[in-house]
Amino acid sequence: MDIWETLYCEAKKVQNRRVISPFINGGGVASAILTQAGNIYVGVCIDTSCGLGMCAERSALERV
Repeated sequence: MDIWETLYCEAKKVQNRRVISPFINGGGVASAILTQAGNIYVGVCIDTSCGLGMCAERSALERV
C-alpha cells in the first residue's frame, strides 16, 4: 500500500457525519497528514451555521 492510500484509509476511519446540535455538524470531511517523523494525524471538519467552524486539516494539525 502506498502512502497516499494509507492516508486515505486513515482519514476514512474517522469520517462520520453527525449532527451535534441544530446549528453544528461534524465529521462530514476528514483529513490525514503525514509528519517528517512518519506520524499520521487525522481530523474532521466542524461546520457551524455562523461560519466559525474548523476545517479537517486544521483539526488534524491541532493534534500534532
